[in-house]
Amino acid sequence: MRVWVDTDVGDNPDDAVALLGAEAHPQVELVGVSTVDGDHQRRAACARALVSARVTRGDELGLARAFSDAHPDAVLAIGPLTNLASLVATGVAMPPLVVMGGLLGTVRHRGAGRRVEHNFARDPQAAASVLRACAPVLVVPLDVTVSMCLDDAQLRRLLEVEPALAAEIEVWLAGLRRANVPVEDRRVCLHDPLALLALMEPTLVRIEPRGLRVEADGQVVEVSSAAEQHVVCGVDARRAFDRIVGLLAQGVG
Repeated sequence: MRVWVDTDVGDNPDDAVALLGAEAHPQVELVGVSTVDGDHQRRAACARALVSARVTRGDELGLARAFSDAHPDAVLAIGPLTNLASLVATGVAMPPLVVMGGLLGTVRHRGAGRRVEHNFARDPQAAASVLRACAPVLVVPLDVTVSMCLDDAQLRRLLEVEPALAAEIEVWLAGLRRANVPVEDRRVCLHDPLALLALMEPTLVRIEPRGLRVEADGQVVEVSSAAEQHVVCGVDARRAFDRIVGLLAQGVG
């Protein structure tokens, strides 16, 4: 499958894991990567260090042409949906779309109760427009991805197969310490790699149809009259983690 990834790589290390997993997946041809959420030069440099596919900065005028020329069969969106909303608005044909984003309900994450997920909160208008225009979107919400937070043993195993992630993970954990996140919540969580698995290996997740509307603050509400999306509502987290580690090991090999 020809896959394009739109990512805010360079902050949370789960983007890097997702890119490495996509590069290593035997059924994925990674045909392009675009950066989103500002700081594009740094993010593009991070992406280029991880994958061999063409990387296009989200602020480049040629993004629409690069996307169209790549002819992706699917798009994996693992950052705010700003780029995709812009592409849709300019009439670019969008293939099936998988989005890591949104939150249905309330979860504890990084030391606090959350009702709005980061990617949707960064650009709620873009999230709303993409879900309306591209329905049905496969939505992988924070409610489910929090189950992919790693314990110490899993983190050690991840670093054993991909030691190049160590520096980025240490920076991430140090940031959580500076933000006074409680010790038990200072964890690496594989949100974005789960979205990759939802696209390529859907037997690992449970998917249900839901009508979703995105509010002005990025909060997601279920409304029967809203456009129906395909929502990941459950995951076999242990099997999913094992698969992610397996992909990284395959890429290293």
